[in-house]
Order: sequence, then C-alpha cells, then structure tokens
Amino acid sequence: MTAVDMVVFESDRHTTVLLSGELDRASCPEVRSRLRELVHRPLVLDVSGVEFFDADGLRTLHQCACSCQAKGTALALVGMRPFPARLCRILGLDKHIPMCESTEEALWCLLPRTDDEIRDWLSG
Repeated sequence: MTAVDMVVFESDRHTTVLLSGELDRASCPEVRSRLRELVHRPLVLDVSGVEFFDADGLRTLHQCACSCQAKGTALALVGMRPFPARLCRILGLDKHIPMCESTEEALWCLLPRTDDEIRDWLSG
C-alpha cells in the first residue's frame, strides 16, 4: 500500500500544499479530491517530498492545473525532482504549470506584487 501525506498551509493571499510520499494510482484519487477543494485561490504545490510519480501522479498535476485555470486561479510547482520534471517537459506540462526552484519564486509567478514589494526587491 502506498501513501501520500498532504499538509495544507493557508496564508493571506495563497495556499501552500506540501506533498510527500508517492503520487501513484493508489494515492491520487484522494489527492485529486482534496486539491479540487483548494483551487479557489492561488496554489503552490511543494512536491519536494514526493519520491515517486507514476502516470496517475502526472495526470493529477495536470488535472489540478486545469481546475485552477477553470477557476481563474494560478498554480505553481516547487521542488520537482529531475526525472519527473523531465517527464513534465516531455509531456508539455511545464507550459501550463510553472516549475519553480523555491516557494519565493512560485509566489512571484502567482501573485501580483505591490509597489512596496517591487521597490524592496529592486533596492536589495
């Protein structure tokens, strides 16, 4: 039996989901169901703890991206390991889901910045 753990953090402007374990045929139905509940606001999926993706795992990412697009919200991935990242590029998922190196980078992709945030970033 495979399992995936999911931890959800709600912040003022977005939701972060930490996934760990294996995203496969056994675990994906529950993950998809829970993610559908969360796509009402910008979503950062941190998959750095996911040790294994099968086709259902990649399909789950794609379905989450489609759900976000249908709701008009943004999605970004953080921590994708090299092999599944390569599969995402081969399948073209990277054209629909930004694959980021850090949560900070993901937030830059997802959230519009305020003038103060841009000024702080430019100054240093």
